[in-house]
Amino acid sequence: MRVNRRPAPRLAFSYVHILPTRLGLLVVAVAVALIGCSSSSSSSSAASPSSDIAPPRQSDHVPAVPNLGPRSFTEPGPFAVGVTTRSLPGDHAPVEVWYPAAPASVTGKPRATYDVQDLLPVALKKLFPPGFQGGVYQTDAYRGIEVAAGRFPLVAFIHGYSGFRNQSTFLTTHLASWGFVVAAPELLDNDLTAVLSATKASGSGADIAEVSATISLLGRLNSASSSPFAGHVDMSRVAAIGHSLGGAVSEGAATADPAVTTFIGMAGATVGSFGQASTGPGSTVPDKPGLLMVGTTDRVADPAGIAKAYDAMTEPKRLVTLAGYGHLVFADICQIGTSQGGLVGLAAGAHLTLPGELKKLATDGCYAPDRPVTTGWPLIRQTVTAQLRHVFGFDRSAAGLAGLSAAFPHLVAVEATSPSAGD
Repeated sequence: MRVNRRPAPRLAFSYVHILPTRLGLLVVAVAVALIGCSSSSSSSSAASPSSDIAPPRQSDHVPAVPNLGPRSFTEPGPFAVGVTTRSLPGDHAPVEVWYPAAPASVTGKPRATYDVQDLLPVALKKLFPPGFQGGVYQTDAYRGIEVAAGRFPLVAFIHGYSGFRNQSTFLTTHLASWGFVVAAPELLDNDLTAVLSATKASGSGADIAEVSATISLLGRLNSASSSPFAGHVDMSRVAAIGHSLGGAVSEGAATADPAVTTFIGMAGATVGSFGQASTGPGSTVPDKPGLLMVGTTDRVADPAGIAKAYDAMTEPKRLVTLAGYGHLVFADICQIGTSQGGLVGLAAGAHLTLPGELKKLATDGCYAPDRPVTTGWPLIRQTVTAQLRHVFGFDRSAAGLAGLSAAFPHLVAVEATSPSAGD
């Protein structure tokens, strides 16, 4: 294993200390709701993709990339991006699905938006002035367009505690532009509405079941001749990726669901880190390729805990730490409501004052001295896209993952991979 490492600061707060405090989380979630809801040398290449994943077939249409390198995926891919909302059977949880589309299909069409106020309980909605639009966020996707010709891998995206299915469109739409179908379920036990309503969570098992139900839903849509996704989803290549709590859920899904062939945790993991369970999926290290990412100034998910989780993972594995970024670099949230002054302005508009410590936790990564989240997005897009393509076998070379420190000067604190090329 070869590691490039700069020391991370010792942090006072960790995810495990925050989660048990229901009242505190409720206030933090309200704050999040109001923001929009409310140099080192390069590391070596990653290991070869898992032998359990079949080579790409002629029917797979993930774009080929000549001259593959560590900045090949920072910009959108060749596909336009469509989006549609489906629902799971049983609990009717909404599932947002982003997918590749032909560029010509979006001509003259408006980009899709989401409004996090739609996710708030009625009592909170009443706090905002009539016609308030501060929670509207424009994405890089379009509704009402056809799926592109071809067959594409499936990525299940899992949001964080008090989050929502649309929370990371900067990444989900990007993956779709590079030839992935991305499906994000609303975790009804841990989403924004559940937290603001003080609904008791059922535990990680329910969240993992929601992810498996989402994968099954896309499998049915792929098989149904009347579905717009018929024949377009490669169900042999399925990834689970998530942010914060969703990172832990993605890991659990990789253990519990044989359909999941790889996982990515962004600022969230359980193995060897956040109070690993003694039984169930949280007690087992997934025997599948994995990637963990975290920011060095994250005060919610302790970077030292993420490094410990990486040490406990099975090979092949990868860790990338972003220098100077906080918890919310992996979400859209810091970019919502900026015209109203961000969190402080939106909270003032709703006549709410946030306690200093809770305000800091609810906006972790949104303000200086943390680096602006948008400057970290190209690195996240590159790393996640390259990792998925490499593990799925579309890029046999790991050139898209090698040399991130040199490609993103001063933004990468740690590059670690095991086994490394030539080991």
